Amino acid sequence: SGITFIKGTAAIDNFWFYKLEFGSGQLPAEWSLIKELHYQPVVNGILGDWNTGALPEGVYTLRLVVVDITGNFPQPCQVRVNIDR
Repeated sequence: SGITFIKGTAAIDNFWFYKLEFGSGQLPAEWSLIKELHYQPVVNGILGDWNTGALPEGVYTLRLVVVDITGNFPQPCQVRVNIDR
């Protein structure tokens, strides 16, 4: 179906929101938001789902950005993903 569930943790002190983004290649020049911002922290659970069905095969980078109420965020978490059908 092309739906991939993303599991992990998005929780920091003074949590405001988190977002999931993806970019093409190992060092993306641009990032695309996966769905919407999430305003509830998650600990060891489902962060969201990503519909990869329309994307061409190849290497992508998935990025998790967690933002606090002051607008600051720690270093985003990034993982390389291979889409192969």
